[in-house]
Amino acid sequence: MENLINTFELTTDFSDMQIEDLGKSVYRINTKTSSEIIEVLGVDYANKSMTIRHNHNTHDLVFKNKLDLVLDSMGIKRAVENLNSDVKAPMPGKVLDVVVSEGDSIAKGDAILILEAMKMENVLKAENDCIIKKILIASSENVEKNQILVELDPA
Repeated sequence: MENLINTFELTTDFSDMQIEDLGKSVYRINTKTSSEIIEVLGVDYANKSMTIRHNHNTHDLVFKNKLDLVLDSMGIKRAVENLNSDVKAPMPGKVLDVVVSEGDSIAKGDAILILEAMKMENVLKAENDCIIKKILIASSENVEKNQILVELDPA
């Protein structure tokens, strides 16, 4: 079966939307002309993307600001400031699972840990190929925003 990707551009400043939290990662989005229910399945803050379920279909969304669009139009991808930066908590939350072990070699995009924040499960992934140097947290541990969770070494 072939994977089909539908791409479209939606330009909005969100001022015409109201978002209502219905609990358990489910939201109602109201506009002047419609009301839709979505479920947030996961968020990837590093890549400014999320996975949602809407009308029994799963969709991957990528959010881009004006700078992202200009760089895309020029064929330029953003340079990663620090190719092997440590994994930090993007927001306060609870560690649900650490899926790697110290000494593991992992590839860009591999899951490192799962963090629950604001009733959503967030998979924190490797931004580059690397080696897990030190794991500083454990499952079920509460963490603060910007807390270093895992130290990485270049692969």
